[in-house]
Amino acid sequence: MKIRYSLLLFVVLQSYFIRAQNCTEIERILDSTYASSAFYGNVLITKNSEVLFEKSFGYSDAVKKTPLTKNNSFQLASISKQFTAYGILILKSRGKLEYDSMVCKYIPTFPYKNITIRHLITHTSGLPNFWDKIRLNLDTTKSNGNKEVLDYLIKHPLPLQFEPGTKYEYADIGYDFLATIIENISGLSYKEFLFQNIFKPLKMKDTYAYMVTDISRIKNKNLAIGHSSEKGEYAYAHLQPRFNFVTYLGDFYGDGSMVSTAKDLAKWDKALRENTLLPATIQSEAFAIPIFNGQELFARTNPNIGYGFGWFIKDTPKGKLVYHSGGHPGNMHIIYRFLDTGVTCIFLSNTETAVIKALRSRILAELQRNE
Repeated sequence: MKIRYSLLLFVVLQSYFIRAQNCTEIERILDSTYASSAFYGNVLITKNSEVLFEKSFGYSDAVKKTPLTKNNSFQLASISKQFTAYGILILKSRGKLEYDSMVCKYIPTFPYKNITIRHLITHTSGLPNFWDKIRLNLDTTKSNGNKEVLDYLIKHPLPLQFEPGTKYEYADIGYDFLATIIENISGLSYKEFLFQNIFKPLKMKDTYAYMVTDISRIKNKNLAIGHSSEKGEYAYAHLQPRFNFVTYLGDFYGDGSMVSTAKDLAKWDKALRENTLLPATIQSEAFAIPIFNGQELFARTNPNIGYGFGWFIKDTPKGKLVYHSGGHPGNMHIIYRFLDTGVTCIFLSNTETAVIKALRSRILAELQRNE
């Protein structure tokens, strides 16, 4: 009995030591990068919902020299997509929709009659490229959003890039249409639906599904301002001429309009791991790679990565990794979730610099080492 207990204690202590060792190296990497003024941000690492590491770096407002704290919230950008996708999962669980139903069933004016909800949610719809084909034709003297894009496509039904369901091509506007579907089915605004069905039951008190992305119109005293490097100094990204689209594309929601904190996102991760809101049988759909002609449909740019319902999916030596990044002027974020080992890393940065992607890759490598 004593031998068994000793072995168990050894395994537990060894596991703790390895995790602590990894977090120490991650902290060293973060400290070193911050020391070179290469990033600000909040980083939170958990294992089976237990906090292993949490630290804030830099400023929430570099111009006013306001320190960043763990209570600061960030514009999540495309990390928002997983919540929109989960809204669709909730409606499916209640019998309100089918994934393979045509979008035009729920948005009658939608001009593409062969695109399904599943196509939108997995980026396999073939919708026209927004940035190249649609954005340049919108009225830049006003703020545009979900309604304006739908109106434009009704008047100008551009050809699809490919037959729906046959290829993968990331399309932000697909998630804007999903938000509209949520509203049309539920009778609630997108913001209210997510609050009532996700944020409120999970006590995510600092999370909001805003209906705008223009930071100048978001009233949130704890919101960290996004910064870009301008002539060697940090400045407000949304005021830079090259990011002027934040004003005339300020009314989109569904693809990237949420605001949250690292702490609230840890609550979200815990709920997903414990199947708090939906049973595993329904939730598992979010982490499955789409199938076409009997073959898994991988991203065009990387044959080893698929896209489920709001999550990129990759098999690693440590098991299945699901993740999503988020980018908005002055913001570069990512969430890594290892489904088999229970490890999650939430990386929220209110700086846009060249080193952020490399920094995130180094953190990912450490998360996989000896875990």
